[in-house]
Amino acid sequence: MENSPRLYSELVALCGQPGQWRDVRHLQTLAWMVVGLIQAECVKLTAWVPFVHGRAQYAQSTQRRFRRWLGNRRIEVAPHYGPLIAHALHEWGTHTLYLALDTSRLWNP
Repeated sequence: MENSPRLYSELVALCGQPGQWRDVRHLQTLAWMVVGLIQAECVKLTAWVPFVHGRAQYAQSTQRRFRRWLGNRRIEVAPHYGPLIAHALHEWGTHTLYLALDTSRLWNP
């Protein structure tokens, strides 16, 4: 948990400038979710909560914030996700890359 604020700061810098986002809170929430994912090594939202530094008094509040972010239709993923993936693939070089796609959401809008 000690590394959370430093990792958070690095992720905010990596994921874009606050001006690129409609609301800076979207960027902040994304960064905290990635911190939780990395630190917890688990995809459960509840496992991410202990690694988040914030004003929420209850774990449910943070979890609810994550759920709202994931379901927010105003957040445009492509402008942020595309350059991030392009950079990661460029740095990957000629190493073998294994990609797993979750198609469960394609037919259940």
